[in-house]
Amino acid sequence: MAEHLERSKSWIIRQALVAWVDQEEERSRMTHEALAEADAGRLTDHQAVQVWADSLSTETPLSVPHQSS
Repeated sequence: MAEHLERSKSWIIRQALVAWVDQEEERSRMTHEALAEADAGRLTDHQAVQVWADSLSTETPLSVPHQSS
């Protein structure tokens, strides 16, 4: 890949590490956000999510489910 991109191996490794760190930071942020939503009681019913997920492989996928009241 380094040859193809005309870059050094260390540049390729640095880019990969930067991308990985960014991805992990975003994953952590999203996890904390989701936990705060759950702590506040803003949840979506598991069965509704399962029905929605199952519908994704059909001709007529359902809309994304929303939070339970």
